[in-house]
Amino acid sequence: MKYSIEVGKIVEGALKHDQAKVLNYTKQLIAKLENDDDTRAAAKFQRLLFAQAETVLTPMNGSNPCSIPVDFESRMMLADIIYPEQNDIKVVLSKQNAEKLESFILSYQNADKLNSLGINVSNSLLLYGPPGCGKTKCAYLIAKQLNLPLVIARLDSMISSYLGTTAKNIRNLFEFSQKMPCVLFLDEFDAIAKARDDNNELGELKRVVNSLLQNIDTMSKDSLILAATNHHQLLDSAIWRRFDYKLEIELPDRDAIAELLTLFTSNLYKFSKKETLEISTLFNGLSGAEIEEIITKSLRKSIIHNYPFAVSDIYEELFTTKNVLPQNCHEPRELLQIKAKYLRSRDPKVFSLQVIANILGSSKTTIQKLVKEVNP
Repeated sequence: MKYSIEVGKIVEGALKHDQAKVLNYTKQLIAKLENDDDTRAAAKFQRLLFAQAETVLTPMNGSNPCSIPVDFESRMMLADIIYPEQNDIKVVLSKQNAEKLESFILSYQNADKLNSLGINVSNSLLLYGPPGCGKTKCAYLIAKQLNLPLVIARLDSMISSYLGTTAKNIRNLFEFSQKMPCVLFLDEFDAIAKARDDNNELGELKRVVNSLLQNIDTMSKDSLILAATNHHQLLDSAIWRRFDYKLEIELPDRDAIAELLTLFTSNLYKFSKKETLEISTLFNGLSGAEIEEIITKSLRKSIIHNYPFAVSDIYEELFTTKNVLPQNCHEPRELLQIKAKYLRSRDPKVFSLQVIANILGSSKTTIQKLVKEVNP
């Protein structure tokens, strides 16, 4: 059945007297009908919306049915919402990660086809891996690709010191996320999903995990939930089973690093193939966030000191960021030697003596002597 997600949500909302869910998913249905050029059906549902401006359906509470829930104690909102028109995120992933992410997106986009065959839609994705590799950006990308709002849980306001309030906040957020078409995103997921056999955790946090599991279980298969963590080993084993897709976002490979160079320099500098190979080799093993920091700082220095940006600025910033140079070392020859040996150690095939000499503004003969020289 086409539009099965929207029709199911509208019926569910009507049966539960949930005005927000009915209105929001009707609007989503109208948008899909218009996109499919079914203007007659779209106009019909649009007229129904106008005619029911004073609907007899009653929302679950007396407040604005679309208002973001708040924590009882702090009155802080439990989530932030990023709407599609505000979502201009750009994500660079390795080929393998990009393919896995695309598979998850296609599963939801083909929900009608899957439902017609009696196959459940994959609606949950757990992202894990080292910090700074793009897990949060992946959530933005999924919401952008599906043209849905991204509801980002605010863990600082969700976790309460009041007994039972954290579990209630989780329930309220899950209920809110099912009132409208959206992607619910739980970042820093380990904060509320730690293993229940961890003796260092209080009983209250263990009850939070139970509440989280219950809310995921009762969540409609038509709703989307994403979670991200840097510490997947801390998660409760039952949490893993609740997610259809598990995707480890790894450090960027060399092809991804090459794309990041262009993205982070905003086309202010055009790298040659040789420069791209050399910098990608040097950045291998760094996260996307670390690469962005190094490039941004090197660009910033050239701008505020009013000199043309050069690739050498990236190398110098890397030496500083990675603490390659000792702070108490000021002798030019020793500094040159440390830099040359560091580059040579990264990959002798890429960083030949001549390449290192060109990068450091020295001669091949000098670099050869420095690299071979044994430190006392």
